[in-house]
Amino acid sequence: MWINSQSVLEFPSRFTGGERRVKLKGEAYFEVSRNESKPFVVEVEDKEVRVLGTQFNTSDYKGSFVTTLVSGKVQVRVGDADYILHPSMQARVESGKVVVEKVDIKEFTAWKDGLFVFKKKRLQDVLDILSRWYDVDIFYSNERVKTYHFTGHMEKYENIETILNAISKMVGVHFTIKEKTIIVTE
Repeated sequence: MWINSQSVLEFPSRFTGGERRVKLKGEAYFEVSRNESKPFVVEVEDKEVRVLGTQFNTSDYKGSFVTTLVSGKVQVRVGDADYILHPSMQARVESGKVVVEKVDIKEFTAWKDGLFVFKKKRLQDVLDILSRWYDVDIFYSNERVKTYHFTGHMEKYENIETILNAISKMVGVHFTIKEKTIIVTE
């Protein structure tokens, strides 16, 4: 498994009983060995992802739950409802409703390979991800810039100034860095 920034994974020192259960806060990518007698379960707040053997990414930052299936098959439980995902499908909770659709998995799993991949992402969503990774705060001098969109991919380990310069050129916003705060202006 790969665990993303600002994430916590709780698991026992040894799995006993009829399942392999872990608790996740944040984001993790899993490659799970098939074992029909001991299904693997990821608890995320009041949701569950249940698998027998598969590769998938699941995240829940600030109550924004998303599970993206790379291979195999998973069952996602939200409340009392179950959703079965097949490869390249995603289940996410938006405004209290579950949306299941086909997606480009690279956008949701590239982080584990050291890349950021953004496709028509709102600038606020892009900067939330960068904020977690680089441990900085974001301040918007104008709320309108949050809704601007950005598409691009870049290495995750570059310093944040390189990434902000690229976003600035493509989106038409300006960034000022003061200690651990990034100020966004038009």
